[in-house]
Amino acid sequence: MVDLRAGKDHAWEAGGIDALRAGGVDVCFVGISSVLGREDDADRPGPGAAHLREGVPVKVFAAAGCTAAPAAELTRRHVADLVDRVGRSVDVLVETHHGYADVDELEVLARTFGVSILLDTMGLARITDDPVGAAARLAPWTRFAQVKGFDPDQVSTSRHEALTGASSSLTRRLIAAAGGVEAITLETRSPTIADDLAAMRGWWGGQLSSHLHKEAGA
Repeated sequence: MVDLRAGKDHAWEAGGIDALRAGGVDVCFVGISSVLGREDDADRPGPGAAHLREGVPVKVFAAAGCTAAPAAELTRRHVADLVDRVGRSVDVLVETHHGYADVDELEVLARTFGVSILLDTMGLARITDDPVGAAARLAPWTRFAQVKGFDPDQVSTSRHEALTGASSSLTRRLIAAAGGVEAITLETRSPTIADDLAAMRGWWGGQLSSHLHKEAGA
């Protein structure tokens, strides 16, 4: 199983999700460059939206202030449009990501609009001084997690590193705090993918034996 990024002219987009499925590949979710609460995004599909399918979750971002007036109405319309495409509000995944909504707003967003959280471990560590506590707060709405290695002491400037490096303990604590996530994907630019996947199987293989995946960008 893979997670996908649409609208970036990646090779998989030529045949789309149907071609992947025909080849025996399951899709965890599809990410698009769309931001809840942003006026330019509320009433247009945006790049990659043609690849959205009912029953396949879509990953988006959420702007700071997206739950407060007047942006809340934009968010409502945007979520409704995405639900028309993927089927359910819980299949709209909002990623924890630096530069967008903070933890407080992500909780309000999930409570108010029925969306789910995609816990990006590095992203969460960049938006709060207490990422483990934040992961626990967001756990009721967190369906999936996305992991990569990073330097927890320099998280704001860290590059992607080996998953077994300095952030390994924090990564495992974040996943534990998030509760029973449905799947964990690996999103990394580190040249350690094989070792990272092996580490994931060792850490979580017992509880997620068939749900340890990688992001497909090629």
